[in-house]
Amino acid sequence: MSKQQGFTAQSPGLADGGTPPAPADAREGGGLRGRIGVLELTLTVLAFSAPMVVVTGPTPFVIIFGGAGAPLAFVLAMAVLLLFAVGYTAMTRYLPNPGAFYAYITAGLGKITGLGSSFLALFAYLAFAVSTYAFFAVVANALVSLVLGGPDLPWYVYALAGVAATGILGYFRIDLSAKVLSAVMACEVLLVGAFDAAVLWDGGARGTSLTPFTWHALGSGSVGLAVLFAVMCFVGFEATAVFREETKDPERTVPRATYLSVTAIGVFYVVSAWCLILAYGTESAQKVAESNFAGMFSSAAGTFLGTWAGDAVTVLVVTSAFAALLAGQNILARYCHSLGVDRVLPMRLGKVHPRHGSPHISSLTVSAVILVAVSVLAFTTSDVAATFSQLAGAAAFAVVALMFLTTVSVVFFFRRNRDVADVSVWHTVVAPVLSGLGLGAILWLCLTNFTTMTGGSAASSIVYQVLMGAVFLSGMALALLYRSRRRDVYARIGRQTVG
Repeated sequence: MSKQQGFTAQSPGLADGGTPPAPADAREGGGLRGRIGVLELTLTVLAFSAPMVVVTGPTPFVIIFGGAGAPLAFVLAMAVLLLFAVGYTAMTRYLPNPGAFYAYITAGLGKITGLGSSFLALFAYLAFAVSTYAFFAVVANALVSLVLGGPDLPWYVYALAGVAATGILGYFRIDLSAKVLSAVMACEVLLVGAFDAAVLWDGGARGTSLTPFTWHALGSGSVGLAVLFAVMCFVGFEATAVFREETKDPERTVPRATYLSVTAIGVFYVVSAWCLILAYGTESAQKVAESNFAGMFSSAAGTFLGTWAGDAVTVLVVTSAFAALLAGQNILARYCHSLGVDRVLPMRLGKVHPRHGSPHISSLTVSAVILVAVSVLAFTTSDVAATFSQLAGAAAFAVVALMFLTTVSVVFFFRRNRDVADVSVWHTVVAPVLSGLGLGAILWLCLTNFTTMTGGSAASSIVYQVLMGAVFLSGMALALLYRSRRRDVYARIGRQTVG
């Protein structure tokens, strides 16, 4: 069985009891179009992780829980996610569908679970988007009012401006967004790289030390929570498959970009956390993180690079947050587009712009939904920072759950397709099982430490968990409804036989 034949017509299409092959894809305007390569795709999805935001925000939290061993926590997180990438990328060779979580979970666990997962994915990325708009608005206002001496405006003014800007960029061809995201990422990497080099050159506060990479250093803190927060910093790399149709050579570009994303961002976080700890000394870093987590990195950058670096960090945190907004806009638009093509959601969402090759209707719809969400927040919340934390934590939990379901799906998918001869047991069983064990442990940590993840109350944690469960079950219920009343739509779920 060849790669293209590997799974375009066999058992997964019949996994739910005799479902006929899905009808041919008939998208108005043709398929999505783009010519992004490995590097641009990598930078596009990494922008969603907002590396500069992570270095200045979540990284100090990893240090709070992991102490001087925080870099090792990032190493462990990277190892689990690289194992996840093994099975994830193996499936990309047999599923020419850009649905990512939606397509892969459907292929392995069936249409009902797959559609429930797609709804959970929409919730996750929408929650990330809204939380990032809140964060972007707060830091943009701080930049304008405190650094540039401008007016102190309500946070939602900047949030609405962000909605407009991402809506415009998301309407056009993906190549434009990729160029914007690549430029922003380059600036972030240059500044953090300069800081790392300066710290290593000077030896930090008490000399260069490899203590942060020892188990003793990590074991002295809360290992589970440190790894949990480290994994949260990687969210976004899994979206490489969403852009499959818009790459130059998807069978090679998507797997390479996935591995490169995990490795590049992992090394970036490991080295940055190490140098941030060295900047204050292995004995003092945890105390500094606890007392000044928000200013930990900018203060260290100012010390080792000069006062200009502190202002540069402030600027790049704003641009990093905007890049995350744009990347999230593109991811959400393509999920909605895929569900529109499958007719699970209104068919208009599956339309492609005849000139730009973009999912313009889906992108505009996403902008409208986010506009409503931001408007509601503007009238209902008095603590936008708390809202950002709670939404981001809930979204991270949902993504970890989807990763766990995906790695389980990989095992089932290849067990049903034993005649696939060009993948090894490592790709189809060993790595997925190991990543499943790791992700299962992390998912349990998420559940038992949900309040810590979100920074909210026990009551709000229950509300978010119930909401996510309801979203997942509503997707499953809709699939059951389609199976009983609209067999043609049910047959299209996951688009397993559509090339």
